[in-house]
Amino acid sequence: MARGRPRKVSTKDALHSVMVAFWQNGYSGTSMSDLAEASGMAKPGLYAAFGDKEALFEKALLHYFETYGGPVFSRLNLARKDVVSDFRDFLGAIADLTLDQNTPAGCFLVNALVDCTYGPERHQEVVTGLRESRFNAIRDRLLKAADAGELRDDADIDRAATFLDGQFSAIALLGRSGISEPELKTFVETGLQSLPVRDELAGFSDSALNSPILRQ
Repeated sequence: MARGRPRKVSTKDALHSVMVAFWQNGYSGTSMSDLAEASGMAKPGLYAAFGDKEALFEKALLHYFETYGGPVFSRLNLARKDVVSDFRDFLGAIADLTLDQNTPAGCFLVNALVDCTYGPERHQEVVTGLRESRFNAIRDRLLKAADAGELRDDADIDRAATFLDGQFSAIALLGRSGISEPELKTFVETGLQSLPVRDELAGFSDSALNSPILRQ
């Protein structure tokens, strides 16, 4: 039996290009023709490799979370530094991504959360699940800080986690709006000062305020 024509583009590269297209234009603003052009694969090849547009969007979201979120959340989970430094690195990495000229503005996950036309109910479940994973990673780091005695006795872990999760989304939206790097760095440092840490960790020196945003 004769072989079919081999794909000129690997499925991994094609999925990354699909992710960028959805990230840039949203679900409703991206057609299968757009995805075929962006990926370099013909529409039949895309359907065969990934399924329909709905399935492509879901796979693109998961690819985004694994590619960009995985390394950042892994570092947060390791808890190698004090809680303030770890969250400075965490939020700084998000700020760096939103300002990266080589990627679309903002965060793909946050863009999907605020885009009311991002697809069917299944997509909402995927987005909500990823958001909950993000929240749980933040909360787990705060619990480790509490166990290490870094947080005040009256610290409300859930409230602090909700605040930091909101900071994540706010950074992505500010980056999408065209905020400058110094302004975004100031936003990060201002948010960190709200952490319920003990007095010995509560100081924020001028060097911290002037330090560069973490580069991934």
